[in-house]
Amino acid sequence: MTTWTVALVHHVTSLILAAPGIPDPGQGEAPPFAGPFVTVLRWGVYFALGAGVAGFVIIGGRMAIQHKRGEGGNHMSSLIIVGFGCIVIVSATAIVTGLVGTT
Repeated sequence: MTTWTVALVHHVTSLILAAPGIPDPGQGEAPPFAGPFVTVLRWGVYFALGAGVAGFVIIGGRMAIQHKRGEGGNHMSSLIIVGFGCIVIVSATAIVTGLVGTT
């Protein structure tokens, strides 16, 4: 590691070890709008993941058409982009659901 990263790790670990006075916020309670917010979020996830599935179907169709024509294509890059999009959608949902505290 370089010198500045060693110093950064040292300072962060010393702050973590010397932080018994940091207050614990506890579990807290969900705000009054948490229920409708999570409902809207779930609807958004259904539509976004539906678009992701449609993206996979479209990419599969393009692969079949280009294979029939004898053309090669950059299918893996399209599949990776759609796959990462689905991962971001699911991750965002998990983070917001965890922060709001409702299931």
